[in-house]
Amino acid sequence: MTTGRVQVRNGEVAYEVRGDGDPVILLHGGMLDSRMWDAEMRALARHHTAIRYDARGHGDSSTPTERFKHYEDLRELMTALGLPRASLVGLSGGGRIAADFALTYPDLVENLVLVATGLSAMVTKDPFVLEQNKNLEEAGARGDLPAAIECVLRMWVDGPRRAPADVDQRVRRLCQEMYTQTIVRHGLSGFTLMDELRAVERIGELTPRTLTLVGDLDSSDIAAIADQIESEARDARKLVVPGVAHMINLEEPAEFSRIVLEFLTCS
Repeated sequence: MTTGRVQVRNGEVAYEVRGDGDPVILLHGGMLDSRMWDAEMRALARHHTAIRYDARGHGDSSTPTERFKHYEDLRELMTALGLPRASLVGLSGGGRIAADFALTYPDLVENLVLVATGLSAMVTKDPFVLEQNKNLEEAGARGDLPAAIECVLRMWVDGPRRAPADVDQRVRRLCQEMYTQTIVRHGLSGFTLMDELRAVERIGELTPRTLTLVGDLDSSDIAAIADQIESEARDARKLVVPGVAHMINLEEPAEFSRIVLEFLTCS
């Protein structure tokens, strides 16, 4: 295992590398950090060079102080590690970064796995998510961090079809810890200062071989994006994972690793 830090424009990102073989880079969800990939690092490193990193404004990476692009940070990371191409596995906000990267640097992407992904410039329509976002804004306005974090957990861990008690509490506690540490350490700088593309309008330009995964208990917005990627991207297929919401890999780590490894092996 190798760990280190890569200098990017006006900041740095922390990374970890394990294993040997074709490289696979894991991109964590928004407000989370690379700890969410513990199981996948072990599974992937048996067959691949597995790489995970904390996006700027998350985990052990630096706090942004001016505008930046997550997908350019990924380019700097690949350059520093000497990777001419890699497969990308991104969950949620990590999927947004992966899609922006694939649109900007298509020749650098071997395979693309978009997990419960959003896309830059997407519009939120799901009533449950809109309600929780309203509650989140109200909690933030009164400085109630625990209540704000609970709104994020309701949206992106429980999902619209489950109560908190229905979810594996270990998963909920891990996400709560990561969400809280991100806000305490970095605030929302990883979001408020980032520049993105408008990938939702450019799905037809995605050229890498793509697998999109969606939990059947996730929000309607995420399901709609998965459908759109399957129908519009040049070489994409969708797989619905039953019994899970947004955090597919944390809820079903063994099955998730099996699906990803099978997809990468068949490339």
